[in-house]
Amino acid sequence: MKASAAVLLLAASACVPTSKFQQCQKATADNQRKIEAQNVTIGQLRTQLAELNADIDKQRKIATSLAQDTALAGVRNRTLSNRLDVLQNDLAALTARMGDVPEYRSLMSHLSQMQDELATSTDQLLSSERSLERQKEALAEANRSLAESAEQLQQSNEALASKTREVADQQKALADQQRQIEAKQAEIERQAAQLRELESQLKAKDEAMAALKSSIAGALVDFSSDELTVEHKNGKVYVSLEEKLLFASGQYEVNNKGVSAIRKIAAVLKDVSNDVDIAVEGHTDNVPLRGQVIEDNWDLSAKRATSVVRILVAGGVQQARVQAIGRADTMPVADNATEEGRCRNRRTEIVLTPKIDQILKAL
Repeated sequence: MKASAAVLLLAASACVPTSKFQQCQKATADNQRKIEAQNVTIGQLRTQLAELNADIDKQRKIATSLAQDTALAGVRNRTLSNRLDVLQNDLAALTARMGDVPEYRSLMSHLSQMQDELATSTDQLLSSERSLERQKEALAEANRSLAESAEQLQQSNEALASKTREVADQQKALADQQRQIEAKQAEIERQAAQLRELESQLKAKDEAMAALKSSIAGALVDFSSDELTVEHKNGKVYVSLEEKLLFASGQYEVNNKGVSAIRKIAAVLKDVSNDVDIAVEGHTDNVPLRGQVIEDNWDLSAKRATSVVRILVAGGVQQARVQAIGRADTMPVADNATEEGRCRNRRTEIVLTPKIDQILKAL
């Protein structure tokens, strides 16, 4: 019985919850100690019983031999018989008692309960093992899926790293371009500011030339439009003097009326800022000219321009500011095929040009 209980306890311990098993184990140990104590008592009683049986046998032999003895022997025999009955009753009571020990019944009941729990736990264990097997299969499948996902993640990470490097390179290139754009914008703004300043200067010069044109036109108000014209175009002032105002045909000496007109122009130009260049250009028609003094139209145009320059200088215009240019028939303003056109082409122009060297250098 002790070996069977130990086996059951050992088997139960494999599946019963730890706390409950420990409680059962403690209760079992206590019961085991009680059972061992009872077994010791039973052993002692059995020894006594054996001794008593031996004594009974001995007394029975004595009783048998003394059956025929005296009444005293009969009394003793009855006494021994009574004692035997008492001992037998004690033995029956003891046997009944052994089957009725509370601790023994409790232990057996507890063992029976543990056997039931063991069976239940065994079923649960089998179910858990089957569930565990399914979980293992699911875990294996999840591991395979995880491995595939990890490989895909690795590939994605590598692609992301490559893309990150590309983005970093693009951002660096973009930053460089941004700096270049900002530098260009700053340069554009600087140039725009400079251009506005230059435009302001050009506008001021143009306004000054317009004022100069008005001054010259005012000084020449006594002359008719068929003798001279004053124009402001392309930032320059053109004073166009007709041949009949200045020269006789084929000559380069300025007549009195022409000298008067040129002196009026000189009176205006002598006070003009040094920022204005003065060019006197002589123009002819395309009719060839040759004489003892004049070689050709180039010579005539140059001499006429020089004659006008001399009068301007004599009128107070600085010589260094004036130049004489012969154009001959290279810059006609009308058709040389008609007399009227040729007449218009024979002219002397005073071209007033604002100095824009500094502005051009800035540009």
